Amino acid sequence: MPAAVAVDPPQPPADLMTCADRPAGLPEDASLIAQIPAPIRAGIIRLARAFRFNADSKDRLVNWHAPGSCPIAKAAP
Repeated sequence: MPAAVAVDPPQPPADLMTCADRPAGLPEDASLIAQIPAPIRAGIIRLARAFRFNADSKDRLVNWHAPGSCPIAKAAP
């Protein structure tokens, strides 16, 4: 006869259970933006978006296992 057994899910490694580090971005000086060539600026934007996506994913993982541990990121404009 089959029996149901409760199984606790394994905890992720400790290094995955810390909130993502979100360093300050580049200076927001309009005069500096014009000095960055458009293809380089587009690459910086792609990298920043990927970083944000990965940081948000990590924070969601931490909050899944320990609710309220990491601040909720604001939605991007």
